[in-house]
Amino acid sequence: MTIAVDFDGVIHAYTKGWQDGTIYDPPIPGAQDALNELMRRDAVFIHTSRDPQSVALWIVEKLGITATWEMEGARPHVFWNDRGRVLVTSRKLPATVYIDDRGLRFESWKQTMRDLDSQDPA
Repeated sequence: MTIAVDFDGVIHAYTKGWQDGTIYDPPIPGAQDALNELMRRDAVFIHTSRDPQSVALWIVEKLGITATWEMEGARPHVFWNDRGRVLVTSRKLPATVYIDDRGLRFESWKQTMRDLDSQDPA
């Protein structure tokens, strides 16, 4: 099985929003143990809109987890199935489950539009 994990708001606390793309917060409590447990059981990749190399290096430094990233210009991964390290990518690869702080469960378009409207701060 492959597990996809969003970076901001799931691993990185992300208390100030995007800012200038800087990764400024510490990890969310429990992120290190959870990722290690997920990696023990399954392949894990992290998807982000940030620079994948910066995120991978942050993960190594802050969480002590072996990470690699998709380098610009390199052949992109079609899928990820390595349990020994996480992949950081700006793409959403095939996965059994996506762990994301901004997920919205789709049941129907009618329900989805209601859910979106109820989250609109305006």
